[in-house]
Amino acid sequence: MMLAPECVAPTGCVLGEGPVWSETEGFLWWVDIKRAKLHRYNPRTGNTRRYDLPLRASSIALYEGHFLMVGDREIGIYDPSTEVYDRICLIEGEPEGNRTNDGGVAPDGSFWFGTMDDSEKEARGSYFRYGADKALTQLRLPSVMATNTMQFSPDGRTFYTCDSVEQEILAYDFDPDSGALSGRRVFASTYEFGGFPDGSAIDSEGCLWTCLWGASRVVRYTPEGEVDQVIILAAPRPTSVAFGGPDLRTMFITTARAGMSFPQLDARPLSGSLFAVQVDVPGLPAREFGQPGL
Repeated sequence: MMLAPECVAPTGCVLGEGPVWSETEGFLWWVDIKRAKLHRYNPRTGNTRRYDLPLRASSIALYEGHFLMVGDREIGIYDPSTEVYDRICLIEGEPEGNRTNDGGVAPDGSFWFGTMDDSEKEARGSYFRYGADKALTQLRLPSVMATNTMQFSPDGRTFYTCDSVEQEILAYDFDPDSGALSGRRVFASTYEFGGFPDGSAIDSEGCLWTCLWGASRVVRYTPEGEVDQVIILAAPRPTSVAFGGPDLRTMFITTARAGMSFPQLDARPLSGSLFAVQVDVPGLPAREFGQPGL
């Protein structure tokens, strides 16, 4: 079944990413990595607001009324009410030219994120876990070009991720007790669509919705890795998704305009906008950093 989303905020982000729904506020938050901005959308009024950031944040998580934020090669806390950012720690040992990319909160409340070569020339990205105890640990996973998708199944026992350039979504078995990953396997290939897997979200049935950069699509994969639904966008470079609204049946989709020529932008002027579409199966509430629970 094909679904058609509408543009709800023509923000023109260069690289919109990391959408998070705040249930208590009723706002959708996301970042523009390349412009170092934080965006907020209020679906009740249709209004948006933009915040200047002191770093190129790539992923955010709810945290005690603030945001845990990763960007460039550091981790910090941002308070949108005061617009104050406090650095927590630097990510030591990362090559010059690397930056953080996608991230997500694990069932134990820790924040998992990846790094990548910002020029996208070398596979030197790594995976990290930042715990509620403020300990930063590098995960023992293969180096990648562009780390994307940091999602866990509803039961917390499957971890989904990808190296976008490989056009494959990977799945790992996750042991919640030990935190160990095993059983690496290809969950789905995006080659048939001609797109590169980017950010994702899990719905309440355990299906993975994944953005396909370059293919103007968001695809719903069943837990078995089969294509179930396809969304076609008026923007060729969708980047990530999040469920929101009062019933978590509104899917918000961030997009990018990075790397597009002027003729391409003339043909797809909504590139970089925020889109929304109603889906039948609700998503899951956004996990908060430091708060364990499935």
